[in-house]
Amino acid sequence: MDNWLFIFIANLLGGIFVFYLLSFLFSGFNIDSSFFIGIFLFIQLSFITTLIFHLMHRVNQLEKEARKREAQ
Repeated sequence: MDNWLFIFIANLLGGIFVFYLLSFLFSGFNIDSSFFIGIFLFIQLSFITTLIFHLMHRVNQLEKEARKREAQ
């Protein structure tokens, strides 16, 4: 996953939508409070997810470089 910005935006929008919908349907929160709580939580989750994908991509690159060196 080279495009970390796309991952961040997709995760942010998906997380807000899911949290917003589930909290409104199941817990009876006010729609406005659900939205702001969702934004707060899923911005944090999106940063973490983006960092994890970035680290996974970097590890994958390092593994490819190590295989290339072993093959030589």
